[in-house]
Amino acid sequence: MEPKYTPRRAELLGATLRRFARRGARGHISNLLAKTRPGDVAIQLRGLTPSEQSRVFGILVEDFPASAGSVLTELEPDLRLAILEQTETEAIAALLGHMPVDDAVAVVDDLPSELQEQVMALVDLGELAEVQEHLAYEDETAGRIMDSDFVALHEDETVGDAVATIREQAAGTENLLYLYIVDDDRHLAGVASLRQLLLSTPEKKLKEIATQGVVKVHTDTDQEEVAQLAARYDLLAIPVTDSSNHLLGIVTVDDIIDVFKEEATEDFFKMVGTSDDELVYQDRSFKVAGFRLPWLLINLFGLGVAGILVERFQVSLREALFLLTFVPVVMGMGGNLGSQTSTIAIRGLATGRISVGQRRQFLWQQVKVGAILGVACALLAAAAAVGLESVFDISGPDMTVSLPHYGLVVGVSLFFAILLASMNGAVVPLFFDRIGIDPAVAAGPLVTTTMDISGILIYFGLASLLIEGLTP
Repeated sequence: MEPKYTPRRAELLGATLRRFARRGARGHISNLLAKTRPGDVAIQLRGLTPSEQSRVFGILVEDFPASAGSVLTELEPDLRLAILEQTETEAIAALLGHMPVDDAVAVVDDLPSELQEQVMALVDLGELAEVQEHLAYEDETAGRIMDSDFVALHEDETVGDAVATIREQAAGTENLLYLYIVDDDRHLAGVASLRQLLLSTPEKKLKEIATQGVVKVHTDTDQEEVAQLAARYDLLAIPVTDSSNHLLGIVTVDDIIDVFKEEATEDFFKMVGTSDDELVYQDRSFKVAGFRLPWLLINLFGLGVAGILVERFQVSLREALFLLTFVPVVMGMGGNLGSQTSTIAIRGLATGRISVGQRRQFLWQQVKVGAILGVACALLAAAAAVGLESVFDISGPDMTVSLPHYGLVVGVSLFFAILLASMNGAVVPLFFDRIGIDPAVAAGPLVTTTMDISGILIYFGLASLLIEGLTP
């Protein structure tokens, strides 16, 4: 097996796998799969036709069931679903038995409800009872993604006895990141590292070397919060307990990385008003359109309101037509600045960089940034307004406002529109987070539309007031 997966090797591997799949060379495919990492196989499956994918994965299931499970967990949701839909339900059920519980739960979770029921009806409840138990927890919680494969040692054990216990259990577990210490009732009492164990004398009891203040989560803790705790305290695993502090499982670093990727992907989709389900149902146009339609209707409604506001704030025909020249500027500048600010706010809240005590400071900072940008853009827009009026000679005997005053109208209005957009982009995510709604929604079409409406309102409102005040 090659130790390094280079682009050149990836290209050769893909070409070889495609050639064998097209020829139906089962033996060659099997030999190639035996020498290839599951993650590399998952990448190369994307370059095959659906029938070739099904054929190669079928060989993988028959010859290397443990690797097949790892390949499944590495696949993108849409490709995983497409392959599993072409796989016999009996084969899927058997495959789950070769996978870690948390990975098996993730695979079952992504199946359509009908196929999920068929698969779970075929599994051996004795072997996969833990899968059933994990599925009973709420989606996207620590209980759903935790791994039940870990080492727990009694607090009264000596270091010497603990080493012997670990040797017995190590063959059946992949996770020896931390050693969790429990009491008679399996309450979590502390945690120790292998380093602590090896540096301690054999006669010492585990409760003497264990760290008492354990960072832990409950089964109903949101998976995003679990990932944030792991990042904050640089942990490779976090123990999961029930409400009575019984140790039930651990969330390991590979699952934590998956959570970060999943949450980031989910946030990006929410920011544009759609769902990551598009990746699963990308071949079903009506279903994908259904994901996008609600947000587009909200956007359509908002733009309609903006259009009505434009009509309502007409000062005079010629003046209104000139002011309309800068409507795209106001909407574009406000929308872009608002999106920038809201994105920073969302990521800051997601990563914990904007804590509860820092929200007022963050808001004030965005107000100052908006004011600086507003002044810069307003000066340029005002100069452009004066220049455009001169170039196109829009002045006439019926105009009530002089040439320099148009620059003042455009500049002041744009300044306040940009300032409001900056404040809006900061306030809305903070407000959504405060009331328990995912702040990623704040960067979606809903808030973009409110920025457009507020920008038009303040632009034409101030323009009307200024023109009225400047009229002789």
